[in-house]
Amino acid sequence: MNKPIQVLLVEDSEDDARLAVRMLRQAGFAPTWRRVQDAPALKAAILEEPWDAVLSDFRLPSFSGVEALQIFRESGLDIPFIFVSGTIGEETAVEAMKAGASDYVMKQNLARLAPALERELGQAVIRAQHRQAQIDLEVSRDRYVDLYDFAPVGYLSVSAEGSISQINLTGADLLGDTREHLLADHFARFVTADDADRWTQYFLDLLHGVDVRRIELALLRADGSHFHAHLDCMRVTADTDSLVRIAITDISDRKEAEADMHKFETQLRQVQKMESVGTLAGGIAHDFNNILGGILGNVAFAKEQVGADHAALPYLDEIHKASARARTLVRQILTFSRREPQELLTQSLQPIAEETCKLLRATLPTRVELTMTATDDAPSVHADATQIQQVLMNLGTNAWHALKDGAGHIRIGLGCVVVGTAELRSTAQPDEAPALDLPAGRFAHLWVSDSGTGIDAATRERIFEPFFTTKPVGQGTGLGLSVVHGIVTAHHGAIHVESEPGRGSTFHLYLPAVEVEQAEPEAQPPATEHVRGHGEHVLYVDDDETMVVMVESLLQRAGYRVTSFGDALEAITAVREAPQSFDCVVTDFNMPDFSGLDVAHEVANIRSELPVVISSGYITEELRRLAREAGVLGLLEKQNTFEELADLLGSTLAAARGTTARRDENH
Repeated sequence: MNKPIQVLLVEDSEDDARLAVRMLRQAGFAPTWRRVQDAPALKAAILEEPWDAVLSDFRLPSFSGVEALQIFRESGLDIPFIFVSGTIGEETAVEAMKAGASDYVMKQNLARLAPALERELGQAVIRAQHRQAQIDLEVSRDRYVDLYDFAPVGYLSVSAEGSISQINLTGADLLGDTREHLLADHFARFVTADDADRWTQYFLDLLHGVDVRRIELALLRADGSHFHAHLDCMRVTADTDSLVRIAITDISDRKEAEADMHKFETQLRQVQKMESVGTLAGGIAHDFNNILGGILGNVAFAKEQVGADHAALPYLDEIHKASARARTLVRQILTFSRREPQELLTQSLQPIAEETCKLLRATLPTRVELTMTATDDAPSVHADATQIQQVLMNLGTNAWHALKDGAGHIRIGLGCVVVGTAELRSTAQPDEAPALDLPAGRFAHLWVSDSGTGIDAATRERIFEPFFTTKPVGQGTGLGLSVVHGIVTAHHGAIHVESEPGRGSTFHLYLPAVEVEQAEPEAQPPATEHVRGHGEHVLYVDDDETMVVMVESLLQRAGYRVTSFGDALEAITAVREAPQSFDCVVTDFNMPDFSGLDVAHEVANIRSELPVVISSGYITEELRRLAREAGVLGLLEKQNTFEELADLLGSTLAAARGTTARRDENH
């Protein structure tokens, strides 16, 4: 099969050109050819077509073969260039070969042309393959260099003496210097002092022991800053010398995230601990109110027995006052810890502030001076009393923590501010009112100030951020002031802090005033006697013996017959055995084995019209709902048993009789 070939002939003789082409055909080539005989034509032909070989005479009328060879070399083609001449001598032919010709063939020996061309075409293919291999190698090397230099991790090699012998651009960037400056520098210089001994021992172990190891270190940059790094190290041997290749990954973001996660987990545990206070308060309140109910009731009985002139009466009065204060304190704790939806009511802030002061006073050490001032023109606001109390408690507690050595003074103030077009005018603290972005109008102005350590400007910028705290671990969650800010914002108000280091702090709260119409004072109804019973039979259930004794005496004095049980199951058995003998059931809510709601359900199954009253030291909204669903007619706060039980029984029995009468009429 003939091999196609494109041949450019530089020949002034048409016959000689055809003779050369004929010899090629006879040797198995299928040439496509073109003849030129001067330099311009040669240059044009080289550019116009792709050639496989050039066959040139050595001497031509207009220019020489050497000039033709020069034009060929300038074109950059790498194809055979063979002189075909009848006049070239041996020495000239050698010089031509040195100048770049592939071979020379005498016209008297054209039989040698085809083999020479075949050989040179093969050599041209080899050279082309070699060039391509070189190109591919260079591309591959460039790719490797790019991958090495711009890898997402730093690569470096460290000699057995600890000096850096090779490093990529990423590694140099991580260490904060140029590659030229880092080469031959000791890697240990970039290890922080805290990790230096650990790295030295690790490096020695790596050189003489395990081939691959991992370690996390704090590394220094050239500018002195540091970052957390993960190092994958591998020992290698090059020319009998040991090297350590290191891949450095910057894990500062991961370490920071882990630290934040740990901090948030600690704060979350603290928040959960705080949330458990509400549940704990409920349990404590129930038990404590059991005690208070018994004390208040028995003190009242004792005062009646001793008479007005008895020497013990003043002491009994003091017991009653102390118990009443304890009852109020428990109520405040429950109000503060209770989680309920926001309930905005138009009210004065002064009673809320005064109650909070009492609650704070009970928790603050005696070395803290706590005072409150209020102006007569402090306006009413639309507010949730529990949330405002929570705000003041948070600010008061923070003020206490800010006092140096736990001693100093805390001031709570209440006044009025008027926002005009250009200024904020305070009737409470005219010299300290800051310029705030508030709409024009009147505002209630609450403030809490302390004589503590103060707050610097950088901290003031972040003070209301969630989870931001300057307190030691375990002493703060970073939620207090963010909650305060959220509550004030929900009340359409504003909060501002004034503080400087060493000069204490003042937190200003501004809540929109609400105009309240002055109503005529209502005439107080005359005091009425407690509702008395008429021999109705009351079943009383409570596991607290003190309450059982007190309630029995209370109800008997109020005109009722009482049967008491300390065990709920025994009480239910009594109702089941004689359901018609009881007129009402009064039961404690929190009892072992059986709750008051369980008692109510059992009583309803036995005799649905028998009224039930539940007494509890902690009445929640959930308890109210469940009691309604169970058909309970009355709920009693246990600490108010002495004052309210008799009247509640009277109204409950009356309601039950009315319900029975209506049912009988319908039948």
